[in-house]
Amino acid sequence: MTTTAPTAWQQAADALVQDLRGKGAVRTDAVARALREVPRHLFVSGHYGPGGFTAVDPEQPTPETLAIVYSDRGLTTHVPDDTSGTSSSTSQPSIVAKMLEAADLHPGMDVLEIGAGTGWNSALIAHITGGPVTAVEHSEPVATEARAALERAAVPGVRVHTGDGYLGYPSNGYFDRIIVTCGIAGIPPAWLDQLTPNGMILAPLAHGGVHPLTRVYAPGPGGTPTGRLVTMADFMTAAGPLYGGRPVPPSSRGSYLPVPAGRVAGPFPGGLDRDAFADLCMFLAGHDPRVTCAASEDGTYGGCAVVTEDETAGVFVQPDGLYSAGSDAETAALVRTTADRAAAWDVSGRPPLIAWSCSMQLAGPSSDPLLVPGRWHIAE
Repeated sequence: MTTTAPTAWQQAADALVQDLRGKGAVRTDAVARALREVPRHLFVSGHYGPGGFTAVDPEQPTPETLAIVYSDRGLTTHVPDDTSGTSSSTSQPSIVAKMLEAADLHPGMDVLEIGAGTGWNSALIAHITGGPVTAVEHSEPVATEARAALERAAVPGVRVHTGDGYLGYPSNGYFDRIIVTCGIAGIPPAWLDQLTPNGMILAPLAHGGVHPLTRVYAPGPGGTPTGRLVTMADFMTAAGPLYGGRPVPPSSRGSYLPVPAGRVAGPFPGGLDRDAFADLCMFLAGHDPRVTCAASEDGTYGGCAVVTEDETAGVFVQPDGLYSAGSDAETAALVRTTADRAAAWDVSGRPPLIAWSCSMQLAGPSSDPLLVPGRWHIAE
């Protein structure tokens, strides 16, 4: 009996899966097999980096290309200034793996993906389910590239349509899962109408200045849709009514605040690794809509911040403590409130991010409303 030695890309894919298992992103054999057997490099024909755009041959990748593609990093494949007219990427593999695990996919499921990107995620879903996958992509050039990549990788059962993901894909019938791969402000009511009775939406839903993955379930008769946090994440924001122009407070996401003078004196929860820090930030966001993602004017501080009412100052929340970005009375009061809430999180046993649920309420214009988080609470 003879065996064929694994190719360079198969070796790289196997190393990536081992890395993701070590990080806890891959938990099941089905997800591991998909990541090993669907060649990610066939879905990347170029990517942006510090030096600009680098074109690559997906069918003849160099060792350097394989090292980049099979590392745990997201790759920006389009920016608004190029021919696509939009931002697009192939997401970080650890986030992709967490999404696939959270989606709880099973053979035969019918899945709708909002945001096709390169087509890699659709291919992974199809590998796990063996069922039909329908992807809706806003940009025609991006959709065209995704179709070409799926053909290149010989992935059956995936259809990529160009259109506004806000509408879902009503002509299909009902979906067991709707998986969203772009940051959105809320859930269109039409998506709930397109779910099977036991269906579920998995979406990066705007909250706390980022887009944590959230499961949204269809309600029973007369019920209210609910969401449940799954893991910390952040995504490129969607185009059109899924995000554009939506009043998602605070509006200071990505803006710059004054440079802090130093760490604020006083007690603060210690021993915060990456996961525990995410738990703390979501606890703060669950209690205060002013929590966002910001940076200092000099770029020294960034990430979780709680901003003042006018959103020109605030307090940066870092793993080692609080840093005041302002010197007025309002900022000082915000520091005290944030310190008290951090202490409350610690005293209450450091509830994890996944403990948080939200009720969904209808908001926005009647022409294209969204179901947005109305109230966050720690689930029973």
